[in-house]
Amino acid sequence: MEFTTINYWAVIVSAVAYMVLGALWYSPVLFGNAWIREIGKTKEQVAADFRPVNYFIALLTSFLAAYGVARLMAWTGGDSICDGIIIGLLAGICFVMAAMAVNDTFEKRSNALTIINVLYHIVGLIIVGVIVGAWR
Repeated sequence: MEFTTINYWAVIVSAVAYMVLGALWYSPVLFGNAWIREIGKTKEQVAADFRPVNYFIALLTSFLAAYGVARLMAWTGGDSICDGIIIGLLAGICFVMAAMAVNDTFEKRSNALTIINVLYHIVGLIIVGVIVGAWR
């Protein structure tokens, strides 16, 4: 397996884009109200649960996901926006959706919550793939 170079600027920018998507996705602008309802909390409870470490973990995992997509792009020879969309979509469906669906089923989480969370990651990974593919 050849370790071809990846564009780390694309990784950084796409990780930040993934975080921005999360801020919008889980805000009242998009699915924040539905997400709060599905986790069984109030806005006040969510605000009271604020911990800066949660955002650090989200940022770290966004970088890991962006690096993973960039590495997959390099290994597969993906070099376009279209390739990025395909790799992001496959990563989202085959890894994220598969894992979260199993966990959420056994944890008896609502289908709506699973859909909100899974679609966030699928869309996020597609955005990462688009950015990485555009910068290859």
